[in-house]
Amino acid sequence: MKVAVWAATAALAFVTQAAADTTIRIGHATPEVSPVHQALSYFEEELEKRSNGTIQVEIFPGGQLGSVKEMTDLVQSGNITMTTGASVHLSSTVDQLAVLDQFLLFKDEETARSLLDGDAGKTISAAMEDRGLKNMGFMELGFRSFTNSRAPLDSYEAFEGLRMRSADNPIAIKAWRSVGAVPVPLAWGEIYSSLQQGLIDGQESALSSMIIERFFEVQKYVSLTGHIYWPELWMANLDWYNDLDEADRTLIDEVAVETVKKQRELTAAANAETLAKLKEAGLEVNELPEADKKRLGETMNAAIEGDIRAKVGDSFYDTFMQAVAQ
Repeated sequence: MKVAVWAATAALAFVTQAAADTTIRIGHATPEVSPVHQALSYFEEELEKRSNGTIQVEIFPGGQLGSVKEMTDLVQSGNITMTTGASVHLSSTVDQLAVLDQFLLFKDEETARSLLDGDAGKTISAAMEDRGLKNMGFMELGFRSFTNSRAPLDSYEAFEGLRMRSADNPIAIKAWRSVGAVPVPLAWGEIYSSLQQGLIDGQESALSSMIIERFFEVQKYVSLTGHIYWPELWMANLDWYNDLDEADRTLIDEVAVETVKKQRELTAAANAETLAKLKEAGLEVNELPEADKKRLGETMNAAIEGDIRAKVGDSFYDTFMQAVAQ
């Protein structure tokens, strides 16, 4: 399948280059109905229009070109131009992203955006450049909550023995084990079938994903835990970006800022609409009490602080956490 896609892409390259001075090929793992894809479609439309067709954009959604990690490798090698991915999937590529693997780090979306759009985000962007990646902006998935088919997650103790999907991230796995959960590393595309077959009890995701990925079809409970905020990083090949002429780079940067803003708005709207849809689908919704949520975060962060410090360095960790505290 991937070989066929690459063959088609290569064949199209000659046709596209004849009509455009610059071609941007973007691969991402989310469905076409997702806020990520919708925002990237805006990027495509606006960039082609404002450049009078001298810049062309091709988007390959839904993991057509591989997993988040595989597409990140393709961007680093210059085989595609851009990709997106949740920070938790990328800390094996950029160590400093592990600071975002902490729980209850931000009180709300505005706090997270302010921090990531400011100096702390610039520090992360610089670390990405050391790995050959240009950060085009911090899109967002929002705060994550749980669905499961076992019982409501209405207390700290309810996580004991919960077989849950986890990203293939050692820090995240260690954190969930610290509260008695049983994390099972699975690729994003394997979650639905694993829930359906009963291989796992539940999963944690942004609220909008519970509808977009149709998890509600194979789950009974939604627990509003809001335990972690995940940005969706949008990155480009750094050499490609640096080689752009000044006019193209200025235009791409301008449309990129608008695209990130639009993606955040789309995500917020999708998350706001989700709860009503989940209730309509027959799922039972509960909130994790604040005291239990605080205890959950404290336990998990204590379990992983040493690992994060070892990965990102004490200086980077302390600087980042000072910015969060302020």
